[in-house]
Amino acid sequence: MNNIELEQKIKEIIAIDNYFEMKIVINNFESEYKQSDFYKKTKMSLKDVVTEARVHYAIHLDGLGDKIQKLIDNLSIQKINDILDQIAQTFGNENAEIGEMLDTIKDLR
Repeated sequence: MNNIELEQKIKEIIAIDNYFEMKIVINNFESEYKQSDFYKKTKMSLKDVVTEARVHYAIHLDGLGDKIQKLIDNLSIQKINDILDQIAQTFGNENAEIGEMLDTIKDLR
């Protein structure tokens, strides 16, 4: 397994959302990973590789567009409306509290 193939596999592993499923895939891949050129040269554990790769790809700007698009794709009109409703409710509550405080201040005069 060369570095390009290894990178593809590591990206597949990182993309797994369910932690437990990811651990199963990592365990199943361990023996194949140990046959890779990268492992033979570095002796890095697969756990360390996945951890470092996750950080690397999280901050690497090439994938930023894909991450933003995924975030946009996950937003629905209903989710946006729910967020706006929560904001409106929060501001409404705060405005009511401020109004009550102002009324109290006026009464104290």
